[in-house]
Amino acid sequence: MVGLLVAIVLIAIVFGTANLLFAFSVKTCYWNLNRLEVQENLRIGIDRLSREVRQAAEITSIDNYGGGRLTFKDPHDNVISYRIGISGDTEAAYQLIRSINGYGNNPVARYVTRLYVELENTGTDVRIVHIKITGEKGDSGTMDLSTTVTFRN
Repeated sequence: MVGLLVAIVLIAIVFGTANLLFAFSVKTCYWNLNRLEVQENLRIGIDRLSREVRQAAEITSIDNYGGGRLTFKDPHDNVISYRIGISGDTEAAYQLIRSINGYGNNPVARYVTRLYVELENTGTDVRIVHIKITGEKGDSGTMDLSTTVTFRN
């Protein structure tokens, strides 16, 4: 009888430990998937934004408060604006939104929570813009991605 009780206790300890390891592995897997999804969206957002800013004729406004906003004119005199907004789906995720001439709130990347833009005063005709976007999904933790863009025009 005592041997049977000892065996049951040992089996319970083994199964309990295995269950804890499995739960930890699943939680870590979801955490990593969320981080990868945020990183992918940050790369998409910064790539699209930096390509357009590189071609900009002039930066018309920068607002680094709240989620952030950047407005500039392209070579064809279109006013392009990037800002942070909330998606209309059930997840209500923050996203980077692009509009042209005030129309078309087109999402560029999800899970982007902040847009920060800074102009560098070089004192020459070279115009340099520092762009940093921040993202987060669930408990992934915040991640930043930044780039520096020099105007071509």
